[in-house]
Amino acid sequence: MAFEIQPTEGLIVYLHSLKHSRNLRSFGRLYYVSKRMRYALLYVNLTQEDEVIKKLTAQNYVKQVVPSHLNELLSKVADNDSNGQDDDDRFDEDFEN
Repeated sequence: MAFEIQPTEGLIVYLHSLKHSRNLRSFGRLYYVSKRMRYALLYVNLTQEDEVIKKLTAQNYVKQVVPSHLNELLSKVADNDSNGQDDDDRFDEDFEN
């Protein structure tokens, strides 16, 4: 039996009160809770993302659920790195005497 990495999606969940932040563990992997800004970062399986968003928005202690765009950003950065030139060499040429 081989170990397979499942693709995940981050969800930013804004809460009315932090008392209920522990309840978020039942929806996915609770990664971070901000006390000052009253939000939590939750990772869920990509296949279950829509279901979890619907369940979370139905909870009375949740203000808003926003999907994180980190995966999209990482793929764009990876595409830019694979495209081309080494920017470090150009940077060094600008500052040579």
